[in-house]
Amino acid sequence: MTEIKEKNPETKVAVQSEKSRWRTMVALAFGYFVDQGEGQAKSVLFPTLRSMWGLSFANLGLIGTIRNALQSISAPIWGYIADRFPRKNVIVFGTGIWGIWTLLVGFTDNFGQLLVIRAISGIGLGCLMPATFSLMSDTFPPKKRGRALGIMEGIGTLGIVVSVLGLGFLASPTLWRWGFFVLGGMSIISGLVIWLRVEEPV
Repeated sequence: MTEIKEKNPETKVAVQSEKSRWRTMVALAFGYFVDQGEGQAKSVLFPTLRSMWGLSFANLGLIGTIRNALQSISAPIWGYIADRFPRKNVIVFGTGIWGIWTLLVGFTDNFGQLLVIRAISGIGLGCLMPATFSLMSDTFPPKKRGRALGIMEGIGTLGIVVSVLGLGFLASPTLWRWGFFVLGGMSIISGLVIWLRVEEPV
């Protein structure tokens, strides 16, 4: 009888308090908020770089494509890792520590440097959703899971709005670097928040 209860999904999520579940959701949603905001950097800040560095639309397209391509390739690999190691640690590494690469974009001075750094940062971005959805599924029971994921999605989408508006004030030859400094710093902070607030389900 004990073994049946341990294998029951409802029993597994019941060991966490309601407060702990929503604290976990908010921390993961903050990571998603930053991730979605970071995805807007190309559309807001790169036109400034195009003007400054004489980049072509093909150059900008390559930067965006290589980031998205590496993110899509790395996502299944991150998912595989999340199945075998604590998911919380995977997210902290992939978003928090890997956020340093986004910050380093602010130090680039030419197309080649920008391409390499954005490619590396794209690899880390693939870690968030596999581990996050897995954590959310184990944290919330079926009757509350949809609402929790909906709230998380809403917070993430809000990150797009805030990022576009905020980065718009930094889209200039003198301030664009601060856009990436802020995004990278926020990514590192999100990793710290997840490390401190997310509870890995037993």
